[in-house]
Amino acid sequence: MQTPTPVLETDNWGVAYGDKVILSGLQLQIAPCAVTALMGPVGGGKSTALRSLAGLNDENPRFVQWGQLRYAGQPLAGTHRPQLVRQHVRLMQSSVLDSLTELLQHSHPRSGLDRRAWCEAYLERMGFADIQPLLARTTIELSAMHQRAIAILREAAAEPALLMCDEPTADLQDYDSYLLLELLKRISQERAVLLVTHNQRHAQRVADHVLLLAGGAVQETSRAERFFSAPYSPAGQQFVRSGSCAVVAPQRTVQEAMQAEPAPVTVAAPAPTAAQAARQSQRAVLPDLVLANPVLAAEHFVPGARGPRGFAWLVPGKLAGTPLPGVVNDTDVDMQALKRCGITVLVSLTENDIDQAALARNGLRNVHLPVHDREPPSVSQLQMLMLKMKRLLLAGDVLAVHCLAGLGRTGTVLAAWLVFEGVTAEEALRRVREIEPQYVQSEQQERALLAYEEMLLEKMG
Repeated sequence: MQTPTPVLETDNWGVAYGDKVILSGLQLQIAPCAVTALMGPVGGGKSTALRSLAGLNDENPRFVQWGQLRYAGQPLAGTHRPQLVRQHVRLMQSSVLDSLTELLQHSHPRSGLDRRAWCEAYLERMGFADIQPLLARTTIELSAMHQRAIAILREAAAEPALLMCDEPTADLQDYDSYLLLELLKRISQERAVLLVTHNQRHAQRVADHVLLLAGGAVQETSRAERFFSAPYSPAGQQFVRSGSCAVVAPQRTVQEAMQAEPAPVTVAAPAPTAAQAARQSQRAVLPDLVLANPVLAAEHFVPGARGPRGFAWLVPGKLAGTPLPGVVNDTDVDMQALKRCGITVLVSLTENDIDQAALARNGLRNVHLPVHDREPPSVSQLQMLMLKMKRLLLAGDVLAVHCLAGLGRTGTVLAAWLVFEGVTAEEALRRVREIEPQYVQSEQQERALLAYEEMLLEKMG
């Protein structure tokens, strides 16, 4: 039986930002009409790989990549790329009909009635007929699961050879996650799907193949059933057991990484020597922070529009950003609006503490970490604050982070929370700026997030 031609192949592919090598020597082969789960520890380069394949990093002057990449039988370049599912702010404000057909209109223009008929048939075929009556609504009005389904369906409508999804089920309830996984499985009958997920149960349910990425390199590649039942690599065994794995990336310059021989991709590996096994057993394992009591969105929550001006949820019903109460309206008016949203604790980043009498009057309390305007907390301050916030959230409190305007320092702490929960600093910045484009306002604050990510990676081994 002839082996099908991979839809995506890389030969000694590497990626760096400035002097920092993120990925090196990658030999990837993505099978057509199958789901490949890209898994690995926090900071292993999974999101960077997807964004680089989609061309989203190309305009960054610090971005460098090398090696050979072939997509759908041709060199990967320009617009000849896989599609990456993203939540576009503009499309969230568009109707469901417009969101679903935007990419389709470029290749197959249709009139209004034809577009609606196509959408209804498409949704029926993909198992989401319940969205058919909602085509005239704006996408942002729909549930989080339906919003993500629309984002996936929108990209799939462009008929790419490879559809890429980064954590599509994050923070969703089990049943909603199941619906999205079934959608990806259905899409994989027609095209390849590359799925980044930390959830082993989800990967077992939907994936045909698994790629384990750690230390900036592929540690194992195999059929999904084999990976989860009998992983052959030490990193794979550790990952299946604990949800993470400690693999230290080689310390190389970009030039050294470019010239290095690629690591061979194997379907089996020799048993480790006694010395290797001893070293492996001595490595400290830091469980993936996303898997250790993750803070998920509340099932029911008050929309951010009912909060004070500038209020926005990061984790709906659990964690938000807001300006200092009293900056726009009366202090008590703003605090009552926060209470309406369910906020119980403010995380205050202003140099001076907030009015304690006003907090008491409105049934709120706060945690105060003074930070100078346009500056970030130190890495150690961020870690202490994240641990405090995690304890409060697990105890049932609902938090709102604020500085003065609710942008620079507030956005930095919200992005740090995403890093703490398992997202790369780069991806955390992207996500918070999709909520509020002015979150994180100085280079110092951006560098602090990168330093915080580095600290967490060092703790992992």
